[in-house]
Amino acid sequence: MGTKTICYFSQNQSTNETVRILDYGYHETLPGHYSAQTIIDHYVLHCIVRGKGIYRVNNQTYRLGPNDCFLLIPRVPISYQSDESDPWVYYWVGFDGIDALQLMQLCNITNASPILHYEPMEELTELIRPLAARNTVSISDSYTALGNFYLLCSRLMQHNRNIKPLSRKEYYVSKAISLIQDSYYNNISVQSICDAVGLDRTYLYRIFKEISGIPMQQYITNLRLKRACYFLKNSNLSYSEVAYYCGYLSEQYFAMAFKKDMGMSPSAYRKSPGVPEPPDAPA
Repeated sequence: MGTKTICYFSQNQSTNETVRILDYGYHETLPGHYSAQTIIDHYVLHCIVRGKGIYRVNNQTYRLGPNDCFLLIPRVPISYQSDESDPWVYYWVGFDGIDALQLMQLCNITNASPILHYEPMEELTELIRPLAARNTVSISDSYTALGNFYLLCSRLMQHNRNIKPLSRKEYYVSKAISLIQDSYYNNISVQSICDAVGLDRTYLYRIFKEISGIPMQQYITNLRLKRACYFLKNSNLSYSEVAYYCGYLSEQYFAMAFKKDMGMSPSAYRKSPGVPEPPDAPA
């Protein structure tokens, strides 16, 4: 297992942070150490200080080394493995919350491109190191952990020179998309998203279609369908589990909706070597 330290944090229940820190950690991995987590329920940002390894997600393989960061994505099959001759050493921070996805997007780390190169890495790891080594934590330590995470993100944002300010419309649509991507697997609705964003349904519906190119409900449908197709081809999840993880009310409803949109049953899609692509929706 190699040298590994981890410190878990809990948030003050009297407050309502939109980003929550779950843990900080450090790992000197053994040669060839393999981590396969079919599904996790939160984000984990890894910061590599030494060594090499491979990260696989969304049918992509990334070969990473010192000064690289990689993001583990909730509810998406992932695997990562340390190099046999030069095993990697990394720090990590685990987190979740309704603003987590949008925050990573501002750092230029997305579900479609979950890696980033940052030098000097010490600027990031110095914010994680003192907290990863704690044996016990207080409420103040939890706020320090959250504050250090925001400092880490601010450095990543400064590093990303391609960021440009969002317009007011783009901000609201980005907020809606973050909420959808963070909760598409639940029984969400257009109205619940409008309520969470704090805009009139008619107005958000209009600007969402204007900026994304499709209605909000279609976006939700496409995202669920794309996730379902991925799970069917890249995991051993049962059909009821795929339905559950993609936000369908039941396995029967999932099968009916899938066949309507894809022209074949989930079982036929899983067995077919050449199959159509699902409607486009950001990963």
